[in-house]
Amino acid sequence: MKHFPGRKKRQRGAALLVLAAIVVLGVSWMMISALGNASQRTAANRVHNARLLAEAKEALVAWVAINSLDATENNPGRLPCPQAWGDIGSANEGRAAAVCSATAAGWLPWRTLGLQKPLDASGSQIWYVVSPGWHLPNATASLTINSNTAGQLALDGRAAVALLIAPGAALNIAPNANQTAAGCAARSQVQALNLPATAPNPLDFLECQNATTADNVFTTSVVDNATNPVFNDQVLAITTSDILPALEAAIAKRIESQVIPALKAAYVGTKWNTLAGDTVFPFAASFLPDPGTSSYVGDSLTPLTQGLLPFNYSPPCSPAGDPRCTSSTFHAWGTPTLSKVSGTGNLYGSPTCSVSGATITCQGWYISGALQARFDDPVSNVANALRDFNLPDHTATVWTNLCNGNPCNWDGYQIESSTLSRRFNASASLSFVINIPLRWAKNKDWGYYYIQAQRPAIIDHALLDPSNATTGWFVRNQWYRLLHYAIAAPNHVPGGGGSCTAGATCLQVTVAGVTPTNKERAILILAGRSLTGAARPNGNLDDFLDSAENRDGDSAFEQFRVNASFNDRVVVIDANP
Repeated sequence: MKHFPGRKKRQRGAALLVLAAIVVLGVSWMMISALGNASQRTAANRVHNARLLAEAKEALVAWVAINSLDATENNPGRLPCPQAWGDIGSANEGRAAAVCSATAAGWLPWRTLGLQKPLDASGSQIWYVVSPGWHLPNATASLTINSNTAGQLALDGRAAVALLIAPGAALNIAPNANQTAAGCAARSQVQALNLPATAPNPLDFLECQNATTADNVFTTSVVDNATNPVFNDQVLAITTSDILPALEAAIAKRIESQVIPALKAAYVGTKWNTLAGDTVFPFAASFLPDPGTSSYVGDSLTPLTQGLLPFNYSPPCSPAGDPRCTSSTFHAWGTPTLSKVSGTGNLYGSPTCSVSGATITCQGWYISGALQARFDDPVSNVANALRDFNLPDHTATVWTNLCNGNPCNWDGYQIESSTLSRRFNASASLSFVINIPLRWAKNKDWGYYYIQAQRPAIIDHALLDPSNATTGWFVRNQWYRLLHYAIAAPNHVPGGGGSCTAGATCLQVTVAGVTPTNKERAILILAGRSLTGAARPNGNLDDFLDSAENRDGDSAFEQFRVNASFNDRVVVIDANP
């Protein structure tokens, strides 16, 4: 049998080529499989992180709503601080710090939010950043959070109230200028999980723009290099659109429970000589030029029965030049008058009056018999505002003397009984009234009266006080700038009287298309956030009230379920039984 060496060599070569091809295919398959598994793992990690961040976001929104409903919360709408670093490793780990550091960046306060300890797919805790103005920088801070308040964090150029960040695994960002993306510092991150009770360095967890938390500027992505990865943060924003619906619902409830009782009782009762059925409400202030620059002085000349609450206040002004601050002469005492109410006698001319400090003295004559007289001492603009006075400060003493013959023989002064009351006038002034019986006797020619009264100081209503324990939050957070105010005319305006008539002169509020009760005497409408994204405050009522029915100026209003196109919330101040 002949042997052919060349053929065998060729066979062995072919076998080796086949084997090499198999090896190459196997290695290639393993590489492709590994790449696929890595891609799948990355996708799974991102899904895990997204779910974790979404749960944390829901918990934060719920915390804001619940906390804002608390009657003792002075800054409703605020977000909790990041967890206190001093609690790490203790039974209190995960508890929010009482106050935030200047940058308000740290780990999520999971225990405060009622969550399990949240770890991202790499095993790192969730980072949490709160916007300035939405957290407590110190124990006595007074925030201004309402539907116009914007977030001051910037995520990819868009405003945010807070950010949640899954930091991902530690990266070794090499110091190569050709590879490290702009804004990314070279660093070999070390993410120790068992930290001492000190704040970790954000540079060990967050990358690039996100690591410099003090500038309030953040990003969701950075173009990195496959050979030098520079960014793996996964960021979720919490915006005003997320927070405000829950906050506004809570505020409407607190207005109903804390503010409304004060408004309803402001000008009712024996102090004001008004009965529960004859409730008087102050005149509305003009919405123009806008709620940010309005004087908030009621308009009694128009008169205005719809607009802003008359939320002006008396000097001293803070800040200086505040348009809501009235002049020192806003409440000026006018010229007192004495008028006959009944009886056979008549007054002779007008009284002659003089004023010394808070004491006014008036005297004059009457003739031809006894009579009942009313002394009116008016002070201006009380019903163009929310004001009060100390009831014991209004006092009066009345003397009379009778004259017989000519020349006159006086019988001697006698102190007369008198009753004191108050009366609102259509001009918005408030009259301090003394009802006087002027006596008479047979064969007398003249009567002489002498009245001395104390004028009480007109003071701001407690509702205007930012330090008031019950309603101070309403003033400090400036929710009055988001309220539309309406009163039933003519019965419940100053100088009116009686109660409005259901279906005729009362306000009517249709709720979700149901036939209205037609019995409201006064209402507020809380205007929620701008649904058009318009910058506020501005002078366009359409950017405040979403319903054309609510802004057309008539006595009919409506309330629907709050949604993406409607967020007016009607709160009734007072209604007929």
